[in-house]
Amino acid sequence: MGYSRCRICNAQNGNLELTDDVFIWPEGLAHYVRDHAVRLPVEFVVQHAGQMESLTDGLVVDDEWWRSQASTSH
Repeated sequence: MGYSRCRICNAQNGNLELTDDVFIWPEGLAHYVRDHAVRLPVEFVVQHAGQMESLTDGLVVDDEWWRSQASTSH
């Protein structure tokens, strides 16, 4: 049905619904949490809290690439 708009600030907020087979949420949920301090249900937070660690396991940040980009942007 097209893109939805934030009900608070009217920002464009995506057009998808996401699920983990337990919960369903709109694509723009992060916008509400980040920009409007909307709190998520405790059950949702508990369900997803452990996933952040698994998503970042093995994540390697290329410090040299970031430094080179910073030096070329001046």
